[in-house]
Amino acid sequence: MTAEELVERVGQAGPPSQDDVTILWDGRRLDSREAALEWLAEVAAKRAEEAIGADGRS
Repeated sequence: MTAEELVERVGQAGPPSQDDVTILWDGRRLDSREAALEWLAEVAAKRAEEAIGADGRS
């Protein structure tokens, strides 16, 4: 599928439903702004932790 085909299909899609949310591998639902921000903070903390570990191994 080309990018143009994807854009066309998405443009023809209906609006999201009430249960149309991201579900993480651990089952958590990112169904609110607060849930998404909490997850992003976890991701940032994990990246910082990994970066510190990488610096210590250099």
